[in-house]
Amino acid sequence: SDLINKGEYLSEKQAEQYIEWKNPVKEEEIAVEEAITEVEEFVGDIQEDAVDEPETVKADEPVSTEKADNFVITDDALGEGGAKTKFKNNIAAIEMLRTLESENRSATKEEMETLSKYVGWGAIPQAFDKNNDAWSNEYSQLKDLLTPQEYRQANASVLDAFYTSPVVIDGIYEALEKFGFEGGNILEPAMGVGNFFGKMPEEMRSESKLYGVELDSISGRIAQKLYPDADIAVQGFE
Repeated sequence: SDLINKGEYLSEKQAEQYIEWKNPVKEEEIAVEEAITEVEEFVGDIQEDAVDEPETVKADEPVSTEKADNFVITDDALGEGGAKTKFKNNIAAIEMLRTLESENRSATKEEMETLSKYVGWGAIPQAFDKNNDAWSNEYSQLKDLLTPQEYRQANASVLDAFYTSPVVIDGIYEALEKFGFEGGNILEPAMGVGNFFGKMPEEMRSESKLYGVELDSISGRIAQKLYPDADIAVQGFE
């Protein structure tokens, strides 16, 4: 190498080219060594911090890992009762929905029970009749509770918002099982609050992916709270 550096075997230009070719390799090696040293120092600092300041979770800030489950209907009398009872249940469900949405959280099992009693307005058209003295209080209460758009949608649904009772749903599922259906992709258009999802047999439910569509805003949003594992769209099915 001494001879090469002196230029005795290489021309001066060749020697310069050799040096230019050799030096970058040395610089890269030095850069790698410096990077390794920096990484080792960084890791060492992290380990010291982990020892000096162990991570803790405050008692008043619990970390929730609970996964919300879909609601299961166990009451075959769900939806029964007189017009005033159904009205009160509807109001309670809407107020519960408002609370859940304002707090941006899922419903508890007890809150799901309240939501599930929403039966729509098909059986209670008198609640929208401002000239019905026997329902004047309910008329005012509903007007104050709903937004103008929600009120229009609710009023428009009095002719067709009749939800299927649990007993009828059980009969339909029995027929499906006899046909050999055990699970798969299930679509519920015009789903209301999702009673068909709530009464689905456990074995079928565990083997199925649920999809729902509901045009009415209140009903669709309640369904989303009742069945968080389902894919539910609040829009027209068309």
